[in-house]
Amino acid sequence: MIHINTKTDNLQTLSEDQFNLIEVIKQEYELGMLVLNSLTPHTATIYGGSLIGDQEETYKDIQIIAKILSEKNWSIVSGGGPGIMSAALSGAKQGKGKAVALCINIPGEPPFKNPDVSITFSQFSVRKYLLRQSDIFIFAPGGIGTLDELMEIFTLIKTHKHPPKKIFLFDTNFWHGYIYWLENILIKQRRVVSGEFTSLFYLVNSAEEIMDIIGYEK
Repeated sequence: MIHINTKTDNLQTLSEDQFNLIEVIKQEYELGMLVLNSLTPHTATIYGGSLIGDQEETYKDIQIIAKILSEKNWSIVSGGGPGIMSAALSGAKQGKGKAVALCINIPGEPPFKNPDVSITFSQFSVRKYLLRQSDIFIFAPGGIGTLDELMEIFTLIKTHKHPPKKIFLFDTNFWHGYIYWLENILIKQRRVVSGEFTSLFYLVNSAEEIMDIIGYEK
């Protein structure tokens, strides 16, 4: 039940700009859902840093992962920018799968060229919601944005606001410090996080490990 204080002196009036923003958000959700409903039965969202160069091993590894999934008829969804996002989408193209770029305008981050589907959002919240609609999530090395997406998914699953889905943290060397902090500081020392938290994800180093875990679900 929703309780609203009806005292007029406590009410705030929405401005025309705020009403317009609500309409923009609605339109972006509708367009995004139409796109996602047009994809193959299985989708994977790949997250990671925009500053990862195309000559780095991590970039090449993500290309391979996306290519293998695409060859198995998975659609690949990513943020549409450079770095890991481009690695994921180019791998999807190599695997003859569908490369879906959910973009947002960020200065200095040119979008991936020639995706199969590309949408540019004005609202981070809409883009984040749509990125979360895939069947699995692969988190490659990245920065604040990548960590933000990961922690939000953890929070939503733990609070039962999002269905449990497989989350892969790719590159154990990169995630080692994060896992140490999670297990030893948050869980054991400070006790601000419950122990079963670590069951929400898999640490992996190869496409083969990911395929072994999801292999019987395709």
